[in-house]
Amino acid sequence: MTERLAHDHSLPVNGDHKNEYLFDADLLQSIFKQYSLKDHKLEGNIYDGKYLIRPLSLKDYDHGYIDLLRQLTECGKISYEEFQERFYEMKQCSNTYHILVIEDMNLNKKIIGTTTLVCEKKFIRQLGVRGRIEDVVIDNEYRGQQLGKLLVDLLTKLAKEKCDCYKISLECKDNLIGFYKQFGYDHEDKQNYLCQRFQK
Repeated sequence: MTERLAHDHSLPVNGDHKNEYLFDADLLQSIFKQYSLKDHKLEGNIYDGKYLIRPLSLKDYDHGYIDLLRQLTECGKISYEEFQERFYEMKQCSNTYHILVIEDMNLNKKIIGTTTLVCEKKFIRQLGVRGRIEDVVIDNEYRGQQLGKLLVDLLTKLAKEKCDCYKISLECKDNLIGFYKQFGYDHEDKQNYLCQRFQK
């Protein structure tokens, strides 16, 4: 069940299209170009002639972004106003939140894949930046096309080449360890992932 409604997402009056995205789409151009050398299905930011790859947009609320996240975990009811508020909170944290989405160009701009790179600024390592890949999800109906691999690979390259991360990590279930190892992710010696959850 979805609470999506149509909203007026007019572009800024000054015509600055960059303002509609969570982060500057230009950051991805050289990454796309480099990636297309090994995977010829990617031309610019279009994959396999069907899927547009880009940063998260405010318009994505109306194209199933929250519904897609529900295939990963519990989201609760999120109004457009709440989505907009969180979007701008993230956008104001410069060079921190990089959410990529895949849009089905042939199905009313439906969002069918997403993942997030969070860049944490630190004082250690000479003011280093540590990256985390989170919230990787591909719509159930689109799995098996290596779209998750594409997203993780693109954000890993973004973290290294554009965000200058000294380290990037992710959390996954045991059955996905092999999937992520193909991107160079592995267990570090003497490292444990511990978690504490709080009830609301």
